[in-house]
Amino acid sequence: MPPLPAKRQSKFVRGIRHTYLTVYRRLFSIVFLLNLIALITVLVKMGLHKLPATDMATASSANFLVAILIRQDYIANLLYQTAWLVPRNAPLRLRRLVAKVYEHGGVHSGAAISGTMWFILTTVTITDDFARREIRSAALLTITYLIQVQLILIVVFAYPTLRSKKHNTFELMHRFGGWLTVELFWVELIFLCRAIGGDTGATTGSIIFKQPTFWFLIIITFHIILPWLRLRQWEFVPEVLSDHALRLHFSHRVPQFSGLAISESPLLEWHQFATFPAPQGRVGGSMIISAAGDWTNRTVRNPKQKYWVKGLPKFGVLSMACIFQRVVVVTTGSGIGPTMSFLIDRPTDQACHLIWSTTTPVKTFGQTLNNWVLEVNPNAVIINTRETGRPDLVRMTYELYRECNAEAVFVISNPKLTRKLVYGMESRGIPAYGPIWDS
Repeated sequence: MPPLPAKRQSKFVRGIRHTYLTVYRRLFSIVFLLNLIALITVLVKMGLHKLPATDMATASSANFLVAILIRQDYIANLLYQTAWLVPRNAPLRLRRLVAKVYEHGGVHSGAAISGTMWFILTTVTITDDFARREIRSAALLTITYLIQVQLILIVVFAYPTLRSKKHNTFELMHRFGGWLTVELFWVELIFLCRAIGGDTGATTGSIIFKQPTFWFLIIITFHIILPWLRLRQWEFVPEVLSDHALRLHFSHRVPQFSGLAISESPLLEWHQFATFPAPQGRVGGSMIISAAGDWTNRTVRNPKQKYWVKGLPKFGVLSMACIFQRVVVVTTGSGIGPTMSFLIDRPTDQACHLIWSTTTPVKTFGQTLNNWVLEVNPNAVIINTRETGRPDLVRMTYELYRECNAEAVFVISNPKLTRKLVYGMESRGIPAYGPIWDS
């Protein structure tokens, strides 16, 4: 078997390009650096003592508005749908770039960190004004510090390492801490405008309506409420595939290539799973849940017939494979769920080659699903790792990519293997895509 070709460029350059400066981090850096430049410019021109607290609050709330909007289901879906418009005969360089649309979360985190940075300056400004007795409201100062603490806690728990170890805490902090922060922001705005009114003689209401922060907070509040207006309880038909896998069938229509978040307790945990349509043109679809954590283990052992669904079904990474002529899809375990979603609905004239590596595929996922995989992708390579051991997926993927003259590789697996495969391909000049922790 011929050796894999050497990775391109030096190790340092590869690390910068494919690890430290991913599209996600580039987007984050652009948003953050633009805000940092603006902040430094304001400080240099005006000085700390002359900064209007209302303007600092405006800059902060504007960033939080961007952070919240970019995470809305309908906006994320619109980004994907716009990217799908790129024709498959467009230059590969363009399609290679557009397919990274799933890393738009860099805008979210960049704006959120920037908003926190601007609010730190807001806190400093209000504290300085209070110390110089230009603002006399102790309540305003207290609320400002409460918001500051909440923002710092949200940022700390959103750090990837801590987020992965304490995911439930992160989710609760992001949800309830975020709600509390917005509520306190409203109160702070009222107190701040009241303090301004006391100096100028204008009414608090007239000052509030002139503040951009007021209108930003209206839009933010609306979009926090919006997904919950779509909260519904769906009925599911559980199909236990094995001790390690469960298939949930539902009768509702969902878009192609989409995933669905479900929950037993709407205010607590939410878990996202890819959906794939029901066979033979029937209405509805299903999702596969593999035992991989506390919640999924419990669900596989004791599935419910009703789960809560919130917001809109969201498109995923694999949907971007539709803008390529020839693709290789590599998946492991229950990644066959989102893979089937793509295989069933992909363009009919597109060439797709599948590698599915899993432990005892028939025993774990059932003969019906295995037969369906081969039906929609007759050339699929299904690897039973119980019999063959773990294969060298980097080598297999590269060889299949060359054999099929593919244009891109898509990976749906656990985070560690996804990063390994994507890096193994990209470092050899092959367009490769896989979910990231914030996609």
